[in-house]
Amino acid sequence: MKKEKGIISIGVLLYVAFLGIAVLTFQKTNETVEKGYLASEGNAAQNFAVLTAASIHLSNDEVTMLKGLSSADLQASAQNQALKELISNPQFTSKVDYAYVMVQLPKEEVKYEVTEDNQKWFDAEVGTPLDILWLLDVTLADTQANDNAQAEAKEDILRYSYYIEEDKEIFKDAPLYILHSSEWGDHICGYAPLYSNEGDYIGVVGVELETKDYDTYRKSAMGALALLLVVATLTLTLIFAFLYTKYRKIQYDKIYIDALTGVYNRSYYNNRLVKYLNQTRKEGYCVALLIADIDWFKKINDTFGHDAGDQALIEISNILTETFGKENVIRFGGEEFVVGMWIKKEAELKLRLSALYKRISSTKFCHQQIDLSISIGGSYLYCHEVSGWVLSSMLKAADYKLYEAKERGRRQFLLTEFDAEKQYEK
Repeated sequence: MKKEKGIISIGVLLYVAFLGIAVLTFQKTNETVEKGYLASEGNAAQNFAVLTAASIHLSNDEVTMLKGLSSADLQASAQNQALKELISNPQFTSKVDYAYVMVQLPKEEVKYEVTEDNQKWFDAEVGTPLDILWLLDVTLADTQANDNAQAEAKEDILRYSYYIEEDKEIFKDAPLYILHSSEWGDHICGYAPLYSNEGDYIGVVGVELETKDYDTYRKSAMGALALLLVVATLTLTLIFAFLYTKYRKIQYDKIYIDALTGVYNRSYYNNRLVKYLNQTRKEGYCVALLIADIDWFKKINDTFGHDAGDQALIEISNILTETFGKENVIRFGGEEFVVGMWIKKEAELKLRLSALYKRISSTKFCHQQIDLSISIGGSYLYCHEVSGWVLSSMLKAADYKLYEAKERGRRQFLLTEFDAEKQYEK
């Protein structure tokens, strides 16, 4: 039992380990898919930003002029129109939603800060300086609602924002990309530094690529992996259940099956027969217990050898199982067999026994064509439930009738209705 529990524990631990590995694999693959996708899209956004920065040519004077324009004038400016034409190239419009030039203003050039009146446009505390300026601003996506909001506001302040933690990475000399998530969707933003014609640092060129298909891509990839893991888990579960069932059967056979004849053994009689009989009881039937003994079995071993004796036991057990059913036959020990079953009435039991004797008498056993016979003693009882005490007492009664059959010359069966008040002594 301890060995069985140990094997089961190992199996459960391996199963749990597999599930843990599957979950970790799923998580890691999800991260890998996300990183791979974002890296691919991010590199594209970054390249677009570098290409755009290389195509923008602004002098220091033009930068100063653009800083002073109103929102409306900026949109109409030649520099902004040039950027719009550049981004309108089909190679851009198929991917790019938004392009802009963003600069960080020195303190002396900051014109606005967050106030109670304009705080509705900025997610920042009152007094926060608006030191980020969109020097150029081209939107290719449908932003009519945003344009209307700006038109209603009629505020140049909408060209401004405030410096955030993320800007530390953006305002650097090296190109990079960042994923932005908002209520308007996910965007991959590529950034590249921008310099004036004179070589002075202006700010950064930002190019945004909409990634509406990211969730679809990730869900599709992870859905396929999830299906694979589910199938693998179910397969492993079925294999584990199958192996466990086979293991339990092997253990069961070792404990309760006679290795020579393949029928139940004495351990089954001691531990399982009462339970089996109660599980299979039938209303109005009687329980019958028979003991069968091969006549003069020792002579068979002495005359023909133990191999012949073993073969005789196998063949007799086969005839008994064909007559009474394999689930009812037990090798009790040596040449003795016990049969425990429910029978409708004594007459039916006698008919089966008569058929058994006819079958045995017409059979030649073993390679040596031996004639065999058996003696049987039996007891039966009409009852609703079988107890261990009743079965033990019925076995004594059947054994008494077996002894009597042998005394009468063997080759016969004798039955008795079990009487709990009677003493069955040889």
